[in-house]
Amino acid sequence: MDGRIECRVEMEPNGPYVVYGPAVIVDADGHEKRIEAGHSVRLCRCGHSAKKPFCDETHRTVDFVSRPRFEPERR
Repeated sequence: MDGRIECRVEMEPNGPYVVYGPAVIVDADGHEKRIEAGHSVRLCRCGHSAKKPFCDETHRTVDFVSRPRFEPERR
């Protein structure tokens, strides 16, 4: 380990991914969103947010149900 603090991503049950900084999120056009240490952003998992890729709490009104834990990808 080189002493850098690593980004942490948590899954909220039936909600968004929470990304804790420091981190950088890069969109398909190459635009960067920097998350500073001590800050976080919430990324939509339900697909219904009007603020994609960010969460706007719409998952609560569409009764989004997520997988409770990691499952291996099928190849």
